Amino acid sequence: MNGDTDASWGLTFTPSFKNLYPINLINTDKECNDSSATPTNIPRNTYFKQTLDHNAQIDEEKIVHVYNVDLKTDKSTTTSTYFNKPFKFCLTENNKVEKSNYIRVGGLNTGLLVIPYKLRKGDIYSDSAIGPYISYKRETFELLAAFGLSKISVSEVGTDKVETEDGLTLALGVNFEISKNWDIALIVGVDHLSGSKGDDWEFQDEPWVSFAIGYSFTR
Repeated sequence: MNGDTDASWGLTFTPSFKNLYPINLINTDKECNDSSATPTNIPRNTYFKQTLDHNAQIDEEKIVHVYNVDLKTDKSTTTSTYFNKPFKFCLTENNKVEKSNYIRVGGLNTGLLVIPYKLRKGDIYSDSAIGPYISYKRETFELLAAFGLSKISVSEVGTDKVETEDGLTLALGVNFEISKNWDIALIVGVDHLSGSKGDDWEFQDEPWVSFAIGYSFTR
């Protein structure tokens, strides 16, 4: 049962989660170390997201809003139990929810992306790039956009001399989480050189493909 039409398609920009096993959340007026707090049992495959109260979101606990529950109870009971109030999601202390019991399924992430090489027209070029990225998380992957600086090898016209120039890189791709903060991405991008170097460069604004390694700041 869905209690949030804005999230029915997964279109939420705040971090959202799904529990793989039943978990317990507590009322927001209780502390995570309060062993006497009466928890609300959240059935497996429930979706919940952080509230927009950013000051309430700290490393040890999050304030969350349940928006989709996999239950076949009547609407009024489900609404009063799960949808009518926020809950406290404890990451430490007596009411801790183990990380193995839930996964991140939505929201925006930011991080740093490193591109070690680029494949252009079937040839590999060691034109590395580094820059920030922003991504939109889905349940199994992330869509990302990145903008950064590249070291680009440029041949002098009519000679065999190769120089390294600084350029700008724009890339789009798909990001896959491999550990808590580390990702690997498949990306497509373009490089741009300014001035006469760019006018003479054969790959100016031409697409390339590569993989990248990313580090997430917000996961």
